[in-house]
Amino acid sequence: MPDVQLRIELVDTRPLIWRRVIVPQQINLYTLHTVIQATMGWEDIHLYEFECNGRYYGEIDDLSDRPVAQARNAKLYSMLPRLPDGEFRYLYDFGDGWEHRVLVEKSGLPETNPCPRWLEGAMACPPEDIGGLIGYEALKEAIAGRSDEYGQTLLSTVGQGYDPYTLPAEEIADRLAPIQRRFRRP
Repeated sequence: MPDVQLRIELVDTRPLIWRRVIVPQQINLYTLHTVIQATMGWEDIHLYEFECNGRYYGEIDDLSDRPVAQARNAKLYSMLPRLPDGEFRYLYDFGDGWEHRVLVEKSGLPETNPCPRWLEGAMACPPEDIGGLIGYEALKEAIAGRSDEYGQTLLSTVGQGYDPYTLPAEEIADRLAPIQRRFRRP
């Protein structure tokens, strides 16, 4: 089956945090979730869901107030014809509310190996559990030396080694390797 090129953007971040990946068209949404986690730098410790044209996919949860289809049973290729404007949404961590826009840039590509494959991107992913976009902005201010008490608290929790402007390319490649082994092609 052909491959698909996706651009994943973390909505409302400035400068924009984004990744470009190639995935197999037959990938299920659970595995796409693991690809997004690996390439963005998330730790996969919170709930997630995909939204496509008013339908939701994720893990079945008794707390949800709307019908959610099992992500493992939904394939990307079955969603492609229903995508308005060639895009869909991925939400990670319902508390912090990290919304991602996933744009289908190209489909019907020849199979690549290894796949899924990270191509490029920009910026480091925000750390987990910092209070969403408000916390992320406060953390960046603290790193720049301009912040309030909240930003300083976040910085002391995260540590001085975090650099929001540096893309961790080697880390992304390492995190994708186990996923690629499941999609070995001749």
